[in-house]
Amino acid sequence: MVVDNEGDVRRREAAAWFARLGQKRVSTADIQDFFVWRKDPANARAYERVDKAWNASRALADDPDIAALTAEALGQAPPQVRARHMVSRLWKPLTTGAVALAALGLAGTWAMNRPQSYATAVGEQHTLRLADGSKVILDTNSRVDVRLRADRRSVTLVSGQAFFDVEGDPGRPFVVTAGDTIVTAVGTRFDVRKLGQGARVTLIEGRVDVGTFDTPKPSWSLAPGQQVVTAQRRPEVRTVDASRETSWTTGRLTFAATPIREAVAEVSRYSDSRIELKDAGIAHIPVSGAFDAGDTEAFIAALSDLYGVTAVRRADGAIILEAPKS
Repeated sequence: MVVDNEGDVRRREAAAWFARLGQKRVSTADIQDFFVWRKDPANARAYERVDKAWNASRALADDPDIAALTAEALGQAPPQVRARHMVSRLWKPLTTGAVALAALGLAGTWAMNRPQSYATAVGEQHTLRLADGSKVILDTNSRVDVRLRADRRSVTLVSGQAFFDVEGDPGRPFVVTAGDTIVTAVGTRFDVRKLGQGARVTLIEGRVDVGTFDTPKPSWSLAPGQQVVTAQRRPEVRTVDASRETSWTTGRLTFAATPIREAVAEVSRYSDSRIELKDAGIAHIPVSGAFDAGDTEAFIAALSDLYGVTAVRRADGAIILEAPKS
């Protein structure tokens, strides 16, 4: 595509300018030409990315992977540059353009192969746009590690929950790992919640294959509106209300005859406020309704108004739910 070609050209030009300006002697003409080139906003962004990548590589000088890349880059440099580096033994911008470009290219390759981590705090949600065009919505207190390669797109759901809207690419399967659960897709939309060493997988659109590390091949193939919970002793595919299961992506929590204990557990994920059930007898009261994620007060008020549950606030901020008073 033309866009990709233009992007490649800008990156090469930015790397070349970075190397040229890093020399000990830079002519006035070069500086003037650089500012002319940099007036283009796209060029300025390309140069900024190169500069950030270089600074990051310097900050990681003690990383063994970076050290190996540096050694490889120096191995491609002229003898006088290698000698100067051996004498100085300092991590600093290399003044020879060929070495700077080689080291920058190697560091860039290393950075691309290293997983990128993204996380949310309690009560926070965040939408990621991946380089392949796919979208990931991270739920509260969640973390993913992403690695995009030429033959495979891999995501590890380290904790929490995430919704995936995958850009189709038959040659690059999109694989999500959560605990011992493996979800494989090409172009589809699905939700994954990590549960211990297993996961709950809900398919919204398309098709996904779900398996575990203990099985040589996928054990379940889901159709839209189906769900499987691998954390259960005997997982089985079941039909669910997909819109309700993924209502969290719109900032809402939807319950339909959900036992209070389960509703409380879900609401608690979005807040630091602790909610405790004092009476086991109220744990099974069915709760229905839609609530804003993180709005604990509205949820507690609804339990009191609609189900007669009494809420008592302790000095430490915890909310104790008791059975309705007779």
